[in-house]
Amino acid sequence: MTDQTRRSLLRSLGAVAGAGLVPRAADAVRADRAVVEGDPDREAFPQGVASGDPTPSGAVVWTRVSPAAYRAVEPVSVLVSRDPNFRSPVGLFDAGTTGPGRDHTVKADLDGELEAGRPYWYRFQHADRVSPTGRLRTLPRSDSSPDSVSFAVCTCQDYRNGRYGAYRHVANDDVDYILHLGDFVYEHAGGSQFPGRDIRLPSGAGIAMGLEDYRHLHRTYRSDSALQAAFAAHTAIATWDDHEVVNDRFWSYREGRPYAGDDSHPRNGDEAFMRELFAAGIRAWWEYTPARVRYDPDADLLDSLGLYRSFEFGDLLDLVVTDERLFRSAPPDSDLPTPLATSLSDSPRGPDGTPTMFGERQREWFDDQIRASSATWTAWANEVIHMDLQFEVGGESAYSADSWAGYEAEREAVARTLAEAENAVALTGDLHSYAAGYLKPTYGEQAEPGERVGVEFLAPALTSQNVKETLGLPSGRFARSLVERAVQDENPHVEFFDSHHWGYAVVEFEPDAATYTAYEVDKSAPAQNARRSRLARLRAPAGRVALRRS
Repeated sequence: MTDQTRRSLLRSLGAVAGAGLVPRAADAVRADRAVVEGDPDREAFPQGVASGDPTPSGAVVWTRVSPAAYRAVEPVSVLVSRDPNFRSPVGLFDAGTTGPGRDHTVKADLDGELEAGRPYWYRFQHADRVSPTGRLRTLPRSDSSPDSVSFAVCTCQDYRNGRYGAYRHVANDDVDYILHLGDFVYEHAGGSQFPGRDIRLPSGAGIAMGLEDYRHLHRTYRSDSALQAAFAAHTAIATWDDHEVVNDRFWSYREGRPYAGDDSHPRNGDEAFMRELFAAGIRAWWEYTPARVRYDPDADLLDSLGLYRSFEFGDLLDLVVTDERLFRSAPPDSDLPTPLATSLSDSPRGPDGTPTMFGERQREWFDDQIRASSATWTAWANEVIHMDLQFEVGGESAYSADSWAGYEAEREAVARTLAEAENAVALTGDLHSYAAGYLKPTYGEQAEPGERVGVEFLAPALTSQNVKETLGLPSGRFARSLVERAVQDENPHVEFFDSHHWGYAVVEFEPDAATYTAYEVDKSAPAQNARRSRLARLRAPAGRVALRRS
């Protein structure tokens, strides 16, 4: 490895580190530093390893060193190889130092060091201890024409509400990447009906109250062996949703401060506390997520994290990842409690006076990204459902103003931008349900017949409460079909719906079609024994906005 290569890596490490959180490594990797051999030490690396945000020449790799195993005088290194046995090494790279200031997490950005469109294997070493092995995949070259690109799409994984058998299957799937659409952690603690899934926060509260609580949540979730296996096996592209901080979070542009929706945090009325709480949730997410995103802990909240970004997969696919929580205003139809409702009822909802999910800068960026896309497929990693999905079961309504339905003007504008893409696909989470249907500028009685701009595929919850669990609906195919029929009667743009099961989806893009496969996995069984079954498969042909079961 040349001195120039070492300097390049250190510069990229500094970019990933962010302002003031991780000391830049003082020296490049020493040529005489030995590669440590031996079995993986899971006690020294209790949260395993992960990789994220691939480029054609690298990815961000991540781990956490146990405080008991960490030796501040010795940097952490990462060994990268072209084969899983490390017989064809690329190099031993310096990942710098860590410590309690970042909860002993470690990130290294390998951008510029690897070849495009292929897998690599990596492992961390520190103080003669070796981490488990991870596998990463770089992006194809921008001028290439891939035959396919596939994602395991995951979201909504309440640790206390089930086991992660779905991740055991994801780990073994022949997919290229994981796409995680948020709610990686939930802010709540307490007991669980599933043995071993209780959470007790350092604060002793039932909901996160600060940075140490959020760090504890991320450590706990990433201690799950099935989750570790999935994120060691596949490079992830991740966004977030609301529960990484608080439920239904939004920003009041009138007051210039953040809120939890529906007064779902006991300190919601305390502006100073909520600012600190949001900053803590953002910091913990950044520390524990292998993402190449701008982070400045000293900036104002709205400028602290640049999560929205895009990825190119040759000429086959452009993926646009958005942030629909940091900049969103209050949903106009939400039932805000007093005095919150009073303080916001007459206020502008967004920076230009209208409800916004994106905020002005991200909206301009999104429009530019979509219009610039020349790939066969343009996919949008979208946290909350764009389609209307209104129905009643047993007198209970499933409508949510927290979705794009609460932001109708911006929803229509986004759809009309997506219409400019050759083949638009929204990949969506949050609803805790499987669904496939059509993106339209307007829905319901005002919708133009047949006006479709793309398709939307929803990934279900891995474990979080779905309609069946929330409403106590009976199990079985008959009850499931009744719910699906009720959804389709009220929402003719929906081709498939299931909220009786948990699991994940696989979406594969090929030059002639995009295919959505819905997998159900038993969340109650131990992960190693959890069965998987296919619920549905739908194909969207290129050049035509249509969905067909296959």
